[in-house]
Amino acid sequence: MNFKSKKLTSEEMPYEKCLQYGPEALSDRELLAVLLRTGTHGSSVMEVSEKVLNLNPQYDGLVGMMHFGPEEYQKVNGIGKVKAVQLSVVGEIARRIWNRKKRVNHMCFTKASQVSDYYMEDLRYLDHEVVRILYLDHHMQLIREKLLSKGTNCRSAVSPRDIFIEALRLSASCIIMVHNHPSGDPSPSRDDIQFTEELYSAGQLVGIGLVDHVVIGDNVYFSFREQGLISGE
Repeated sequence: MNFKSKKLTSEEMPYEKCLQYGPEALSDRELLAVLLRTGTHGSSVMEVSEKVLNLNPQYDGLVGMMHFGPEEYQKVNGIGKVKAVQLSVVGEIARRIWNRKKRVNHMCFTKASQVSDYYMEDLRYLDHEVVRILYLDHHMQLIREKLLSKGTNCRSAVSPRDIFIEALRLSASCIIMVHNHPSGDPSPSRDDIQFTEELYSAGQLVGIGLVDHVVIGDNVYFSFREQGLISGE
C-alpha cells in the first residue's frame, strides 16, 4: 500500500513509511509511535511519543530509554502499565545490545578512556552510586565484571578482602575499580582517595594489582592512574 494514496491517521503513517522506506527512514518520534501504536484522548500517538522523548531533559532523546523504568513512563499521559513495561523492556534490550557489542573480541582495558567509553552511557545519568570491579587477566582482558554495591559510597559498602577473594578465585592478574558520581563531577572525594589507597595496598600484599580506579561523571571521567595517584603496576 502506498501511504501517499490516501489520507492516513497519525497511527498509520509511521507504519507505512517504514514499509516503503525502511525503519532507518523513521525519526525517533516515529519509531516510538510504531511501538506505542495508539495515542489517547486528546493526544495523538505522535504527541505521546514526543512526550516520552522529552520525559527527562537531561537525556538525549532515545538514550533515556536505556535508563527509564515503568514508573517513569507512567508519568506520561497515555502510557499505562502495559506500554510502560514494553518501553522499559525495549530500553533494556538496547542496553544489552550496546554492552555486548562492546565485548566483541574480548574486551581489553589498557586505558582509562576504554573504561570510560564502555561505562559512560550506563552510569552517567544514575541518581545513585554504583561500584563495579573489573577482573582482568595478564593481557588486561576482561575475565569478569562484578557489581559490588548500589546506592552507597564505596568505602561503606565494599570490602577489599571480598574483592581480592573473588580475584583469587578467578585467577585474575589485576583489577580496575569503576564507580560513578551522580553529581556529574568525577573529582574523587576524600573517602574515594582513602579507599583507593587501601585497595591498592591490599592488592600489593596478595600480588593482584589495582591498575586504576575510574570515576564516571556526566560525560567526563577521572582516572587515578592518569592523575598519578596510583602507579597501575
